[in-house]
Amino acid sequence: MKKTLSTLLFICLFTLTTMTALAYTGNSNSFKFHSEGCRAEQKIRADHRVHLETRDQAISSGYTPCGICKP
Repeated sequence: MKKTLSTLLFICLFTLTTMTALAYTGNSNSFKFHSEGCRAEQKIRADHRVHLETRDQAISSGYTPCGICKP
């Protein structure tokens, strides 16, 4: 029981840490934004890349979510 609770706590903390560390990349040409590691994000030309800290920032800047990674 103790081991199960410890494992569950570790998973929850790891997930929370991962979620808060997530950043997004926007495409200034298509105005789509992507999660890090998305296959479409990897194809964005360097001069079209825009770093976005949060999903709210992306949406308020006029970007729409990618249909592949669905950030």
